[in-house]
Amino acid sequence: MMDVHAPLSLVFMLCSLFTEGLSNSCIGRCGQGVNTAYNCQCNSACVRYNDCCSDYDALCLGATCSGRCGLTHDTTKPCQCNAPCVTYGDCCSDYQSLCQGQTTVDALSAVMQDLWNSDTNRLRDSDYTISTTGSRLFTYVNQTALNKPTFQGLIRLLDNYNIVVGQTEQPTTSELAEVDDFMNTILATPVMAKTFTFLANNGHITNSNSVFRNTLMELWFNLYPRSSTGPTDSSGFEHVMVGELKGTSTVSGFHSWIQFYLEEKNGNLLYESFIIRKEPNMIATAISWHGIKKTKASFFLGTSPEFDMAVYTICSLVHRDSLCKFTLQNQAVSIQTWDIAHKSGYQIGSAYPSI
Repeated sequence: MMDVHAPLSLVFMLCSLFTEGLSNSCIGRCGQGVNTAYNCQCNSACVRYNDCCSDYDALCLGATCSGRCGLTHDTTKPCQCNAPCVTYGDCCSDYQSLCQGQTTVDALSAVMQDLWNSDTNRLRDSDYTISTTGSRLFTYVNQTALNKPTFQGLIRLLDNYNIVVGQTEQPTTSELAEVDDFMNTILATPVMAKTFTFLANNGHITNSNSVFRNTLMELWFNLYPRSSTGPTDSSGFEHVMVGELKGTSTVSGFHSWIQFYLEEKNGNLLYESFIIRKEPNMIATAISWHGIKKTKASFFLGTSPEFDMAVYTICSLVHRDSLCKFTLQNQAVSIQTWDIAHKSGYQIGSAYPSI
């Protein structure tokens, strides 16, 4: 004789679990009055009495991007789901996973290859020579190649920063003008034009040149405190392209081959040892900068300033705080980016090749 008790008990158990799950959720309950049969509530009073269900914000207040990706600003919602929310710091918590997760590895690989092919300012292999076994990494760099406008624009910015973390940055009028000139120069390049098109077409920024420029300024040049309790002492550009010193023990950032070459040439940097080289044009080394060691500094070699900034910008917006993986020159590439979590919006805390 078949025992029906076991199957029935299983059904009762599943029903009980389902009912218990609903009693802790706002599914189908938004705006309903207080119901003591439930463990939590789903009306405006629950905020005052601190007994809202955990999904109250998402389901009842619209604090989710489900079905809202790319829609214009909605003042009735507590958070937004369009490209400007990255700049204004009011994105819903699931904005990246729902609205920015549509950029595939193939799409990233395609745009990165396009940027590489368009980087006409990149040094040719014959324009520089490195030695991984010598006392200096760069044994030759064609100075004429560094006279190109975007290189000169970046070089003019390198001495504008107080590299010591914890000391307030106070940019002068002339230094701000140099940033403006540099922005004008890189934005005129094919690399940045293609970056703008990709970001706009994929919903990471609105289709506006001024928004793109403002996004780059916020990511790279607008100042922020490196620590949540510190002074305004850092920026994405300073950290990545210049480098920073934390006290007397740590070199932070320093992911530009141009800065490496110039500081080595000027005697401020010692090439300590080779770690790894990976195509296309990536290397990691150990260095000593102003007498302070960094066990691993990774960067692209010979690339233009606009290429480096374009790659890091795209990765920062597409894969925030994570590895950005794509294929370039038939090689697997991973770029690590980090945000400054204690400042609203999105700024580049760091960005570098993960090799």
